[in-house]
Formats: sequence, structure tokens, C-alpha cells
Amino acid sequence: MTKDVTSSTPDWRLTAQEAAHAMPVLQSVHPDLSAAPAPRLATIRQFAQRCGVRYGALRTALSRACAAGSLEIADRRYRLGPLSLEEAAAARALRTRTHGYTLCVVLEGEVDDLPRLRELLVRVGFRPFQRSIWVGARTTDDRLGLALQRAGLAGSVVVFHTDEVDAGARDRLSGLWGLPERAAVLRQFHGQLIAYLTEPGIGAEEAAWRCVQAAPVWYRIVVRDEPPFPLDLCGPDYPRDGLNAAWRAHLASMAGPLTALWGLEAR
Repeated sequence: MTKDVTSSTPDWRLTAQEAAHAMPVLQSVHPDLSAAPAPRLATIRQFAQRCGVRYGALRTALSRACAAGSLEIADRRYRLGPLSLEEAAAARALRTRTHGYTLCVVLEGEVDDLPRLRELLVRVGFRPFQRSIWVGARTTDDRLGLALQRAGLAGSVVVFHTDEVDAGARDRLSGLWGLPERAAVLRQFHGQLIAYLTEPGIGAEEAAWRCVQAAPVWYRIVVRDEPPFPLDLCGPDYPRDGLNAAWRAHLASMAGPLTALWGLEAR
């Protein structure tokens, strides 16, 4: 007998936008779902009802997502649009981090639009070490240089790459990115995630729905909110890789129930 799941659900409130994107996002990353039909409105609505998202809010979110290009609809089925695919590529860029640090020195008197430069540096993951020196991750692709060129701000800074720093500087940089607090968030989420996904007594279909529900929460906490800090600040006990490995392993183990779920129409 499938147990009532409402009492064991973590406080993972999804926005209407997250509910609209959850099934298309999970389908895009799970290899066993690539050949399955994209979800229809009725199935996405069924999922949204599980999460307490009203139908009117869901329809508005779907319409806006299609207009913005984060979703696209064909044959009344919803898939990821070009905007979402571009954002996913940007998120994967964090995997190109290599050992070392990138320092961006702002040239005094050379910046015509300092607020725009600061906004750009924050957007590509840099943090201010002091007013004119920003520190970020070192990556195999020059994301900073490309962003500066596109914005017409390349002449306003000088960029240096460096290898390891001393322990004192590393501790200060770790505090700058709030890594101890961040690690605590990831460890807590890891425990909640696995407990919810593997709760004893739930049926296969319920377990599959839980994967869909967890997907946007995982993306929000582990990808979107993850600071793009330099790789060297991430010690061997940093919990992100273990959390991601557990999440991927569970999704792989759920290939059958997820495929069956994608074949359902709303009851």
C-alpha cells in the first residue's frame, strides 16, 4: 500500500515557474527519457497540483516561459527552449574550473561605467577582495575576457592568473565566498534529499514523482545558488561532489519508473 506522502514532504516550495520547468528539465538531463514524449499540459498540471501551485499561476508561467524562450511547445507538448539550453551550458561552465585564481585589477580613471563593470564581475562569479581588486575562479575557457570584450570594458581592467596562495589568504578567500556556511547548506540538503527520495513504503510512481519534485530544488540549491568560487578553496571534504553523485545514482536507478511516468496521461 502506498503511504500518504504529504506528511513527509520537506519544505520545498516550488514557484509556478519551477513547476512549469520541472518535467522538461528532468527529461533533458536523463538519458533514458530522451526518447520519451515530452509532457503535455495535463501531466504538468498534475505535477503542479502535487506541489500546491494553482492552475492559473501555472498557465501564466508556461505562457511567459514560451514567450521568453525558456520553454517551447510543439504538438501541445513542452520541451526546453533555447534560453534554458543556454543557461544550462553556462552552469556546466563551472566544471571547467582549474587550479589557481584569476585576479581582475580595475584601472583607476579608466572606467567610464563602474557600476556596469561591477555588475559584470559579479555575474561571472568574481568577488571584491578590495575596491579595485576582484578574485574569481580560473577556468580553461576565458569567460571573463569574453564578457569584458562584449561589454566594451576590456580596456578598463588588467587580468592576472596565479597559482596557489598561502593558507592565510586562502582562509580569507574562503570567508569571502562564505564556504563554511555553504558546505553546511549542502550537507543538510543531501540528507533531506536522499531521505525523501528513498523513504520506505512508497510506490514506484510516487518515487518517480518525487524525483520530478526534487529536480528543480536540486538545481536551485546545488547549481543556481552555488558560488563560482576558485577550485582550490574546495577542500576534499566539500560536500557538493558527493551530493551530486548520490543524486545522479538515484536518477539512474529510477529509469524504469520515470519512463513509465512519462507515458502517463493525467488521471
